[in-house]
Amino acid sequence: MSNANLDADPDADNVPTAKRLGSCPGSGGSLPLDVAERAFDLLMRGPEPLSVDGARLGHGLPARPIPLSELREMLLHPSCSRATRDHVWRHLIDEARNRRGAWMVAAVTLAIPMLRRLISTLAGAIPAERIDREDLEAEVLTAYLEALYEVNLAWSHPLLRLSRLTRLAVFRAHATSQPSLLADPDLTDRADGGQQSLAYPAGHPDQLLDQAVAQGIISAAEVQLIVCTRLEGMPLSAYCRRDGLLYCTAIKRRQRAETAVYQALQRGDL
Repeated sequence: MSNANLDADPDADNVPTAKRLGSCPGSGGSLPLDVAERAFDLLMRGPEPLSVDGARLGHGLPARPIPLSELREMLLHPSCSRATRDHVWRHLIDEARNRRGAWMVAAVTLAIPMLRRLISTLAGAIPAERIDREDLEAEVLTAYLEALYEVNLAWSHPLLRLSRLTRLAVFRAHATSQPSLLADPDLTDRADGGQQSLAYPAGHPDQLLDQAVAQGIISAAEVQLIVCTRLEGMPLSAYCRRDGLLYCTAIKRRQRAETAVYQALQRGDL
């Protein structure tokens, strides 16, 4: 991502912070993310808006102070690479954890496109009579602020990880029954020889896999293989390169693990 592209056409306190955002003066009955946007706008006013040091961050960013409003546009621009987004998000998460306050507001606001998509998904999955839009946004915001402290910065794709942690926390709060097995041929690799794979209902995969590990049905390493290659879309070949596995070994390991979970579901053990 070149500096020229960025400059010419730019893109895009822990849980109690959610309460403070929701009680900003003048917020009225606004939804929590709208309140966060207004708080962020206030941080961007004046001669010294909240900024990052582009020279220190590197990764193709302009070598100058970059206001976070401009950084947000850069991160959303198609010219911004995945590596740059991940690097910047690790920095934002670290600042939010250590400095809180304005940086926590920034970590919320720069994630708003992801959070709004997540809220729409959750609104379609959780019955409307159980929670209204304002309460749902508040729950998502609270879960997201908790996820900022839970996410492992050594993991790849930190924003995706934040999304998954947030989604899982909200779904767990509203789960009323155990997940069931759904067939989804789109999740079956051609290399698997056409064997039907385990496809997880939206919102429940982590809960299901946690239970399987707790009962000794599969191992934590097998969960990681399933999560990365089934739920997060990582190509199996890339996973093998990262973990030093033979492709055929990974296929067999995943098939055995998914079969074990499927059989446990059939027996009613999960």
